[in-house]
Amino acid sequence: MPMRFRSPILFCLSLLLFACSSKDNSEPPAPLTEIETPIRLDINWSRDTGAAENSASYSLRPLIVDDQILSIDTEGVIVNINAKTGKENWDFETELAAISGLAGNREVIIVSSGDGDLAAFRHLDKGLEKLWSIQLKGEIRAAPAIDKSRLFVRTVSGKLTGISLLDGSILWTISRRIPALSLTGNSPPLVDGDRVIVGFDDGKLAAFDRNNGQMIWETAISLSSGRTEIERLVDIDGQFLLRDGVIYVSTYQGSLAAVQAINGNVLWTRKFSSYQSIIADEDALYLSGDLSHLWSIDRRSGTAFWKQEVLHARKITAPQMLNNQIAVADFEGYVHWFDKTDGSLIGRVKTSSAPHIAQPLLWQNNVVVFDRDGQLSSVTPR
Repeated sequence: MPMRFRSPILFCLSLLLFACSSKDNSEPPAPLTEIETPIRLDINWSRDTGAAENSASYSLRPLIVDDQILSIDTEGVIVNINAKTGKENWDFETELAAISGLAGNREVIIVSSGDGDLAAFRHLDKGLEKLWSIQLKGEIRAAPAIDKSRLFVRTVSGKLTGISLLDGSILWTISRRIPALSLTGNSPPLVDGDRVIVGFDDGKLAAFDRNNGQMIWETAISLSSGRTEIERLVDIDGQFLLRDGVIYVSTYQGSLAAVQAINGNVLWTRKFSSYQSIIADEDALYLSGDLSHLWSIDRRSGTAFWKQEVLHARKITAPQMLNNQIAVADFEGYVHWFDKTDGSLIGRVKTSSAPHIAQPLLWQNNVVVFDRDGQLSSVTPR
């Protein structure tokens, strides 16, 4: 996961440290193991969207709306793809240099840029129609959260802004101090009724009133510690999860915790490190740790049901769930399938020669994966 420097001095020092330790000390990726009786995995289609990731972009994860997959590239071109066939329905030029994925629904699509541009487009059958656009101060590296009348945008500068979905007027803005050094991304906000839940780079989770931006509660998920700025990184970067009134959230080099959404009280916490999104079923959380180990964690207590290390250091994505199976993708273009009951590896298919960069998407009984070269692929287990 890339890191973002707040200070030019820190940046130069870090470059110097990097140059002095030019040897790659990272652990080698685990070799692929043989699967005795693998399930059949069919690639339904693959398509180049043109949305290749570059040094200016962070996560161009596509958006699924009904039977359509919408993808945006760094030049602001949105491609609408039929989720069943992989064929292009239409494309549309937004003229916004996107660095993160789209947000929206069947009525409206929200596009953001690294320059702080934010625009709303009406979703039409054969394209988009611009509704409004505004300029915010700071890069937008996480997709905004949307409810029926408002959207909530987090910028890299530590600001959270509430915006009218009708006309783009700014309703309120709150500002937070940010650490000198943090990971590149931001976790997207999450709307829970009249609350907007936000994770920050200092390891804190907070809830704000959606109407006026006033803080309702704040909870420290992880406290930074260590001698160096890198050791003190405790960012909340992945999409945290809300289930049954409980927020499940993880930090980098910190903790995994269950927090009551109504008041911020911590129900349980355990040592954990992840910058990936979390998924869950009725009993367990499923998430990828920073060493590319796949975990199943008891939602009630935080204890581990199982831990799967077969993909150690293979830079896996966040997991996706399909029925009783878990899918993750890795840095060599493979998609791996696991049995969610015990974590056993049950299938593998290669969809690409490039690293996968985003959590797989789910459409009906298919998993859709996205690689760094902008290729989308649909996979179905048989």
